[in-house]
Amino acid sequence: MASPQRQARIYAMREHLNSHILMLREELNIFFDHPVGIAANADYFKTIEDKLCELAEYKGMLDTIETEFDNAK
Repeated sequence: MASPQRQARIYAMREHLNSHILMLREELNIFFDHPVGIAANADYFKTIEDKLCELAEYKGMLDTIETEFDNAK
């Protein structure tokens, strides 16, 4: 059985990763839904690509936490 401290740390990391995922989704939705509002951004597609890479990275970390370390949900 996992200790309460371990479960708390895993929970905290999962929530931390989820918050990054939610922020990145919102940023991407703004880029996709309101491109005129971001006209100052000269490299529109590069910015979207960078945000997508960040999103994939955080989702991969979350998946790793859930499959490898979170054995006591």
